[in-house]
Amino acid sequence: MERFAEYKVPGGKLVSVKLKCGAKIVKINVLGDFFLYPEEALQKIEKSLIGTSKEATEKELTEKIAAVASENKTEMIGVTPQAIAHTIRMAIG
Repeated sequence: MERFAEYKVPGGKLVSVKLKCGAKIVKINVLGDFFLYPEEALQKIEKSLIGTSKEATEKELTEKIAAVASENKTEMIGVTPQAIAHTIRMAIG
């Protein structure tokens, strides 16, 4: 089932998540008017989320996103790992 959610980060930018999931996330796209450097970090974050249980908590998602961002020395401008995780949970419902 495809799902979509948008979230405006307080004092930041708009985050949109489009995902497809059954029991697990099988496809995910994180979009918005925020910036990540290096740019390829976003694809690495998305790839790391494939296979994640749709029951994962916002905290678990935040930790996974933050770990990938840290490994890739990612600078996030206008967005946080928690904001992305929150948007994912909104999309899943």
